[in-house]
Formats: sequence, structure tokens, C-alpha cells
Amino acid sequence: MNFSQRQKPIFTTDNPPVRSSLHGHIAAVGLETNTEKFETIYKRITELFEMKNSICSEEISAIAEEVNQQPRQTWKLLNVKTSFGTNTLPSATVLLESESEGKKVSQACGYSSTDAICSAIQQATEIRVFLKNFSFKTIGNGTNAMGQAEVTAEYHNQQVRTKACSVDILEAVGQAYLTAINTVLDRIIQQLD
Repeated sequence: MNFSQRQKPIFTTDNPPVRSSLHGHIAAVGLETNTEKFETIYKRITELFEMKNSICSEEISAIAEEVNQQPRQTWKLLNVKTSFGTNTLPSATVLLESESEGKKVSQACGYSSTDAICSAIQQATEIRVFLKNFSFKTIGNGTNAMGQAEVTAEYHNQQVRTKACSVDILEAVGQAYLTAINTVLDRIIQQLD
């Protein structure tokens, strides 16, 4: 399959996302999902469609895979803001929310925007997860292409691999890192149950 075939839009302004079509596409690529996760996928796809007016198969698959891998969401990323520049230490401010702790704002600096975002999330959650590997790629074409971040993190010698996607790659980084923390917290809760 060549690049132009891979990027053919599934949803366009003439063919916007509808539940039945999205459900069929998810099934066709071999992904299984329950009703709650499907609604989350549908919401993410419609939000992305409002921004881009065109969605390709790879974007649908990336969002579906991300939603399907989600552990219980102990923490949710509500907002991430970064600041960086020449001869300026990168900084990040994150707004997280947890059912048990409510909303928390945290600010941190780092050697890069990624480091600052991860440090701010660590401070807010009070969970120290070491970032072992980080990569990202774009899915789609152009300046509004969706980015996908993949994170390998470590907690007490156990590795966690997560992915997240967004049209803002720094948001995807934060979400992937936070998903790793939520996965660790989910494992701890399972051990206590």
C-alpha cells in the first residue's frame, strides 16, 4: 500500500462521522470495544473532525487503540501549557483532575518541554515514574496532522508502555505519560483489592 492510499480520508465534509460508520470501520480493522469505550472513541473522533474536517483510517485506529488501552482513569489531563525559547529553560503547567483529589495545578521546569511536562505531572500526582523511552510520529499530512506519542516508563523495575494522540504533540506526550501513571496506579489498586 503506498502513502497516498494510506492517507485516504474515511470521514470528510461530504461524509462526516456517524456512529454506524465508525463502528464498522473499527470492526473492519480488527479492534474490539465495549459501548462505553466506543462512545469515548466517537466523541474524540467528532472533536477531531470539528478541527480538521477530514479523518483518515490511521487516525481512527490510533484513537481507538489509545482508548482501548486506557486503565481506570485515576487522573485526567485537563490542560497543558508550555513555555520555551532560545536561552530559556522550558516550563510547563498542567491541570489534572482526580475524583478523590479534585483539580490540581502543577508547574515545573525541565531540560526540554517533554521533561517539564512530565515533571509537572509527577508533582501533581505525587507518583514518580521514570521515563525510559519516548518517541513520536505524525499520523496524516499537513500542519494539523495528528501526533502520536509513545512512552515507556518504569516504576519499581516494572515497565509500562503507553500511547496517546492529539493534534498537539505536547498534549499527546502529557497524556501518554499520565496514562503510564494511571496504569501504575491501576496495578497498585488491583494488588490491594
